Amino acid sequence: VRAVYPYYSEEKSSLSFKKGDYIDVLAKLDSGWWDGVCNGERGWFPSNYV
Repeated sequence: VRAVYPYYSEEKSSLSFKKGDYIDVLAKLDSGWWDGVCNGERGWFPSNYV
């Protein structure tokens, strides 16, 4: 998927990314949080940002 908005978090389990970055989605939770990989980093991010 592609990021529509930038997302930044200092939480180790979260994935930060810039607008326009591509994210490989590995898992999706019903809560709206997705697990993904972007630029070699893995973590959780809110799906409404992509």
